[in-house]
Amino acid sequence: MQPYYELAYALASESLCLFVGTGFSKHLTDGAAPDWKALLKHCCSTLKNPDQLVEELFPNDKEFMPLEECASIISLQMKKEGKDIYNTIAKEISKLQSDPKIAKLIKDFVAKHPSLRFITTNYDLLIEDNILEGKHTAFCPGFPVNRQRMHNEVYHIHGAIKFPEKMVVTADDYYRFINFPNYFSKRLDTLLEENTTVIIGYSLGDINFKSILNSHRYSSSHKVNRQHLFYLSRNKVPQHIKDYYDTSYGLRVIDSTEIPDLIAKIDNQHDSIKKEVKAAKDQLNQVLTDKKKYTDSYLKERESFAKILATISSTGFRITHPKVIDFLKNTIQRKHGFTRENGAWSQYDQLADWLIQLGCVMDLEGTPLENTYLEAIKTSFNSMSKTKVFGKSWDAYKTWHSQWGELTFKNRVMIRKFVRENGVQGNYEEFIEI
Repeated sequence: MQPYYELAYALASESLCLFVGTGFSKHLTDGAAPDWKALLKHCCSTLKNPDQLVEELFPNDKEFMPLEECASIISLQMKKEGKDIYNTIAKEISKLQSDPKIAKLIKDFVAKHPSLRFITTNYDLLIEDNILEGKHTAFCPGFPVNRQRMHNEVYHIHGAIKFPEKMVVTADDYYRFINFPNYFSKRLDTLLEENTTVIIGYSLGDINFKSILNSHRYSSSHKVNRQHLFYLSRNKVPQHIKDYYDTSYGLRVIDSTEIPDLIAKIDNQHDSIKKEVKAAKDQLNQVLTDKKKYTDSYLKERESFAKILATISSTGFRITHPKVIDFLKNTIQRKHGFTRENGAWSQYDQLADWLIQLGCVMDLEGTPLENTYLEAIKTSFNSMSKTKVFGKSWDAYKTWHSQWGELTFKNRVMIRKFVRENGVQGNYEEFIEI
């Protein structure tokens, strides 16, 4: 299931946030921004005898211990010589400038969308200085919290070079940030809870970043909801790694995608749906309060379910709320029923698409939706064929085959067990082991 509609819908609902790391700064500066290890090596270079420390901490150019612990050791050595790691890092970072041609796409995108928010652990000010123009509100440790917010918001949760003393650099700094919540760590949880967030430019090997994600996952009200957290990777991500991100952090992966491609696709979708959002929210509210009902003609449209799921997420409804569950159950049953009507050829492929969409955003096992979902799976699998066979849907097979891996890990395990234990027919063996 392509996520761009959901992200565009969140943008139109003024609830889209970009959580950007070093990779984002590297992109803006055409690779000039240093990574964390390069910064620490630069700090070592300011010492009288740097080579021995570099070799001890980074033998064969690999860190001997977690980088924040390396930072603590380097900080102590710098203090011996009357130097300060925070100001040294700030001075080096302050030299960075964005490439104007690279920044233009993001700059133009943000200018169109004053509700877009940024969270960053970067110390640089590239977003404020090179992306945002005119009115914006920046939040940074060491500066007063602005109560008169204007347009785009930027949250430097680990501090910024304009107040080096408050930057999160050493192991002690990270420990305090994680274990003794301040305004910024608490605000981070709130932003992740209230917004659809795309994580850009981070390595999930970063133990501190994983701590942030775990803290949010276990404090979040979205226990089985995967609608609001996305992870962007420019490279192809193997399925077993996607499953790990899914089960450990509740992340949906957008892979093989560069930052400009992501922004362009979101923007293109946004232009086509921005006028629909308010009406869709009003309609959903009336449906969930039993004042109205979606028509059969609307539910027979392929795009209607994507709009419904995006509206649920953007309005703040928990997908596990009993009213939402009952509504989704009824909606899947109605879609399932459409496949039994005369001339329902397109509904078989649409049913497959809807089941995949739902299976992407929540784990269904043990919920009131499970039986309804699996019965629809049975019909979908029984009625599809890998080859063009009369009375079977070739399109439904192509949909399942191409998007099976987008389902949550738990849903794939549940479906695999169900179809084999219940003798479900269909050419699913080629993809079901993924």
